[in-house]
Amino acid sequence: MARNRDPRDVVASIRRSIEVSPRRARRVRSHRLRDLFGFHAWSDQRRELVTLLFQEHGIAVEPPIQVAAPNDWVLLTLPELPPMSEAHADPRPSEAWFDHLQSVRMDSEREVEMHFASPLLRALGYAEENEAVGFRFDTWEGVSHRVAEADLLYFADDNHSLAEGEPLVLVECKSSDRAPDAGTGQAKSYAYWIKPAYYVTTNGNVVVVYNYQGGAVPDAKVLEMDRSDLSKRFDELYGVLSHDMALETRRAKVARLMGSPDAGGPRTG
Repeated sequence: MARNRDPRDVVASIRRSIEVSPRRARRVRSHRLRDLFGFHAWSDQRRELVTLLFQEHGIAVEPPIQVAAPNDWVLLTLPELPPMSEAHADPRPSEAWFDHLQSVRMDSEREVEMHFASPLLRALGYAEENEAVGFRFDTWEGVSHRVAEADLLYFADDNHSLAEGEPLVLVECKSSDRAPDAGTGQAKSYAYWIKPAYYVTTNGNVVVVYNYQGGAVPDAKVLEMDRSDLSKRFDELYGVLSHDMALETRRAKVARLMGSPDAGGPRTG
């Protein structure tokens, strides 16, 4: 193929091919993806450029280009995300509340759960009746059954049933000495069985929010912020994770995945 293609044109072409795909996804070998850009080899600089261009075009890549081996399959998808809400918390937590959350010391997972994650979700509009601590649920791998336990799970109301209730936000906590994304794999596997609108991982210092995409395509990271930034970025978090927005997102997602005519509305998630 011709070399020296403009990477922006290549990514735009890839996006169009994904858009017309019935599953809004495209799977390609890593070396074939490299060839599409006219590269003889992947360099760190080229990987970084292509990654940024995919992000700009709203294309999710799994696994990331930086870690994909030449013969690995790379899945390219267009996550279905709801628009960011402009709603604001009323009342908004006080600066004293943010100062306290910033100053509290947390070492263990339990302390992160009690002193950070739970208070933060309460500030986002979840009441005691919405919160399920240490939520136990069944998982299956073939014929093997296992009971798993999520740190925190927030429902639409007091019906804490996966069959009849509406799970909105799953939260997995790790100790402060762990990496911010240490709980991502666990949360992702739990989300497959729970089917929330979002799942969150946190070590008390960083909050990472993922939109659950239904299991068929990679989930989408929608927010990541440091605890020190919570005061100035609280509206961003509220616009995604607040009780009302998460409920609207999950209902639209369920309608879309079940093929409802309502699924085409503006808040598919």
